[in-house]
Amino acid sequence: MKILRTLILFSIVFGLGYYTGQEPDVVKQRLRDLSGQVLENTIGYDQNTRLQRQMLAAKEGFLEGRAYLLENHFEEASGEFERALRHLDQAVELDPQSPLAQKIKTVKQKVREAQHSLAQGRSLPPHLLDELRQELQSVMP
Repeated sequence: MKILRTLILFSIVFGLGYYTGQEPDVVKQRLRDLSGQVLENTIGYDQNTRLQRQMLAAKEGFLEGRAYLLENHFEEASGEFERALRHLDQAVELDPQSPLAQKIKTVKQKVREAQHSLAQGRSLPPHLLDELRQELQSVMP
């Protein structure tokens, strides 16, 4: 059995060597194409992962701010909304021309208005917080 496995392994290695020896340029080109495709896919996943991470961090900041607001800690709520805005800005910077970036900018403007109201010492109505949460959820990738 061990001899049979060794013979099969040698024949596979010999076959691959023979094939690459017959057409080395074609094999090299296929390897280049394959490595290019792998690199493109990896870069796409990486950018999508960074976008998701920024959006999740923004949502977390918004939810923390909402929790502070429900406890009547307006200063802390304003700080958490500011943190959510920074993460939304970073998400837009990843791909500023995409349609998703335009949606994020709209949500960002509404969060900024809410944060500005809090900074002035005004309270936010609960329905506005629910609307903001739903809009933030709708732009999640």
